[in-house]
Amino acid sequence: MFVKILKKLAGVIIILIGIFFTVSSLKMIFVDTPKTKAALKDAVYVGEDAITPANDGKIVIVCGTFELTEPAYDDELGLSIDSIRISRAKQTMKRSKNVTPTPPLTEEEKRYGVLRWDSIYHDKTFTGNGKVGEYTLSQDFIDNIVLNKTWGNYEEAALDAIGYVYVPDKNYSQEHFIEPLAQTQRDDRQDDYRYFYDAASFETGQVVTAIGIQDGQTLKAVSGITDNLMENALDRETAIKQGGAPSAGTHIFSIVFSILLLFGGAVLLIKQ
Repeated sequence: MFVKILKKLAGVIIILIGIFFTVSSLKMIFVDTPKTKAALKDAVYVGEDAITPANDGKIVIVCGTFELTEPAYDDELGLSIDSIRISRAKQTMKRSKNVTPTPPLTEEEKRYGVLRWDSIYHDKTFTGNGKVGEYTLSQDFIDNIVLNKTWGNYEEAALDAIGYVYVPDKNYSQEHFIEPLAQTQRDDRQDDYRYFYDAASFETGQVVTAIGIQDGQTLKAVSGITDNLMENALDRETAIKQGGAPSAGTHIFSIVFSILLLFGGAVLLIKQ
């Protein structure tokens, strides 16, 4: 009886989540996206020109050289990474009985399960500071920069200083992990952990295109766009196409995901 109540409750929760995503998706399609497209039509293409005070408060498309003025710093680990924005992810060693016995399992593994790296979750984001040409990037602009790579350029001395070591693992797409040195000097144990960082790939000296709202010498975030900082010097049309409002594919995915949630919740309730 208790299990049935839990399943019903789970069904209700899933349906509520589905309703939330459905409303959010419809708002994005019929309100946010048209609003963003309308705003971008009036965007001023600055290119590599100097800052013009007349553009204050307007959406501008800027081309220029990216400069990382302050790298992102993980203040919990004490590790600095040469990227303007990073997201730390953690993976923990857990025991699982749902594994293929190759080689044959030991008695301990049969009883308690096999040690393996469990699912990954992102636990914290860190940011630095940067510029594009003459423009300084605001915090809200930086918070919206897309993370498009897994960081792998660790400095051995920096890791040594915090007691960590680089341990690549090609069994996972992230591959570039770091973990406490002490863990690598013994056998694996339950609740061992390791980290990797998703990062923005922009480097000092790289030519980029940015879409933002000009506020003096600062670029602020534009609500609703998909990519505010892009590689290379792009023309107006390409910049808006690449970094503008979400595509039709994104809209379709959001609607399908919402329907699946509603359907899954309904199935749970009907079965009970």
